[in-house]
Amino acid sequence: MMMEGVEGDAAAVAAAPRYVLNPARISSEDILFCVDVDAESLVEMKATGPGGRPFARLDAIKQSLLLFVHSKLAINPDHRFAFATLSKSAAWLRKEFSSDVESAAAAIRSLSATSACGHADLTQLFRIAAHEAKKSRMQNRIFRVILIYCTNGQLTKSFSLWMSSTSTTSLDQIIARSRSMMPSSMRLNT
Repeated sequence: MMMEGVEGDAAAVAAAPRYVLNPARISSEDILFCVDVDAESLVEMKATGPGGRPFARLDAIKQSLLLFVHSKLAINPDHRFAFATLSKSAAWLRKEFSSDVESAAAAIRSLSATSACGHADLTQLFRIAAHEAKKSRMQNRIFRVILIYCTNGQLTKSFSLWMSSTSTTSLDQIIARSRSMMPSSMRLNT
């Protein structure tokens, strides 16, 4: 198959200007990960890990967090991370925001599932987020909460409403559940 144009036009193509991404300041972020540690996070996924070993949701979450932290720091080494867990309520796992990769990796490795907790109370997470958002704003930083959960699909309805009322905080929700367990309103139609 011939390309459009005349043979020997390679020099013209090579001389064409390349797309250049102009440098832009990327805002520094304080990112609070809140990870659901309900027993449901130990449910095995369809995918398997190295050597065919069963792969639990919590394993996938940990790997994803490590990749995310490394990627964010490659983009802007001034991003900072803190970690909380969610069972019956939110609790700090590592309270100090830091851009230290080893500190983040240690916090991620320390994540472990607890017993079944049922419906989680997000009141403490609201308080933590409101307090930390104020501190971040005073430092001219963006504050983001990334909530990763495996249990009740309605868990974040009230949190989403609360977050939409504040312009200083961003909420990202990640649901680690099998498709069949998700409410139909949350499924992608593929």
